[in-house]
Amino acid sequence: MEAIKELKKEFIKNKERFIQIGYNPQTEVYLYKRIFPGGAIVYEVFKRKINKRFNCVSYPGNNAFGYWALTFPKYEQARYYLDNGVIKPS
Repeated sequence: MEAIKELKKEFIKNKERFIQIGYNPQTEVYLYKRIFPGGAIVYEVFKRKINKRFNCVSYPGNNAFGYWALTFPKYEQARYYLDNGVIKPS
């Protein structure tokens, strides 16, 4: 069987830059820095999800945020979830 294609460490989508700044194998959570064209920065944390159809790890789409992905304005907030895991908000 083919190896699972991992997420890129850095990529650009819709003129926004995404940079992986952390991955915790114990919690299986990624942390990405997202830089908007105007310079605004947010931090996105999300659970590692494998797309079985394409045999790759998927970056979350808009509908995933609030469920298995979260966005924070500050690094420290996102770092907490990297260390402790993403928990679905109640």
